[in-house]
Amino acid sequence: MRIRLLAALALVLVLPAALRAQGEAKPAAPAVDPVGKYAVQAVVQGQAADFDLVIEKKDDGTYGGTLTNPNYGQSVIASLKIEGRTLKIVLATPQGVEAVAELTLAADNTLDGSWSMQGDGGKMTGKKVP
Repeated sequence: MRIRLLAALALVLVLPAALRAQGEAKPAAPAVDPVGKYAVQAVVQGQAADFDLVIEKKDDGTYGGTLTNPNYGQSVIASLKIEGRTLKIVLATPQGVEAVAELTLAADNTLDGSWSMQGDGGKMTGKKVP
């Protein structure tokens, strides 16, 4: 009888604290919204080049857009996946090959990462522009 009473008393004391802790779950990390225009710099064939990156959200919830440079033409975003703060972008280039960029979007809207395409690749950085 005493054991049951002690068990019930322990349950009464512990249960409210457990329920409060369950209700105090950590807030979810804010979702990254990559939509916008970015001024991007990349090293291409050993030379620094400036690009305009435009990311748009489509009606179906996926992302699209373009990466443009007057000397290299316009590449189209074939796919963009977000993992945490990392953007994994696959580009269809005017040359008919795929390029891949993996960029981290920081809280201050700067980009930092790299790109690669058939034997070339390098550093890629940028900043969201108003």
